[in-house]
Amino acid sequence: MLDKFALLGVPQGFDEPEGLDEKFRELSRKLHPDRVPAAQRLRAVEQMTSLNDAYKTLKDPVRRAEHLLALRGVQGEPKMSPEFLEETLDDRERLEQAKTSGGSVEELARGVREKRDQTLAAVRELVQRGGDLAQAAELLARMRYYARYLDEVEGRSAEI
Repeated sequence: MLDKFALLGVPQGFDEPEGLDEKFRELSRKLHPDRVPAAQRLRAVEQMTSLNDAYKTLKDPVRRAEHLLALRGVQGEPKMSPEFLEETLDDRERLEQAKTSGGSVEELARGVREKRDQTLAAVRELVQRGGDLAQAAELLARMRYYARYLDEVEGRSAEI
């Protein structure tokens, strides 16, 4: 597996690496296809694609945490708890009711943002202290749900 931290020359960690933007810009200038001879352009395009993917991964806290877990051997889709699945159904029902009745969806979104922030803090704790990484993976899967929910509330198309 490609270590995206190593590709960008930054240390592995849960938080966004210091100097990530500068490293990305520096490497982009060196690897950009317009700056290499024609014979090397295809390789430069491939390198830029990998570099862009690594940068996007390390800029996003959830994707960065997922990558850390993958580097530590945790891969695949985790099994979600029945309690969480019931909670998601309840959240969706409340959202639909608020939308159809003209209620405030912002209060619902605020609650999901709080869950998202608490979940990310729990993942941070598990990853940094070497806790149950399978549990961390399940919590990250919940983060994808929270992101889709908030995208829907805020009228954005889902990125995940």
